[in-house]
Amino acid sequence: MFYLFAIVLTNLHLIYHQITTHIDLFPFNNVREYTRKEQLTEAAIHFISMGFPVLALLSDCKIMALVAAVELGLMFAGEIYTWWTAYFFGARFAWQSNWKELHQRIFSKTIIMLPARGKNPAPNLEHCILHILTLLSGIACLLYYIYG
Repeated sequence: MFYLFAIVLTNLHLIYHQITTHIDLFPFNNVREYTRKEQLTEAAIHFISMGFPVLALLSDCKIMALVAAVELGLMFAGEIYTWWTAYFFGARFAWQSNWKELHQRIFSKTIIMLPARGKNPAPNLEHCILHILTLLSGIACLLYYIYG
């Protein structure tokens, strides 16, 4: 049961990200504003990072499932740090210096369901769904490790 749950969620997570990175579904996403290099980098890095949990589960090795759960937990923490700190507190940190420009160019014209917080960049619907999938995939891998 937990194995199937984890396999379905991790595959959905990977496929969802690759579709929203490669296919223009405007106004849901805005891949037309990515440079080709940005698009390929985004797709490749996340194919590896989101593909690892799928391979870990397919290996049927419990320790690999735990590593996948930790990796997805770190990925989720990065998503929160990148998207949600900028939304709640503004893009103040040094690493966020170009975040407002990037957000304005790519994400500001997409579906954003959250209320504006001044001029802070808000997570769009595409990424809110991605964050939920990341969290659920990590939980599923952890449940498989514990109970599977």
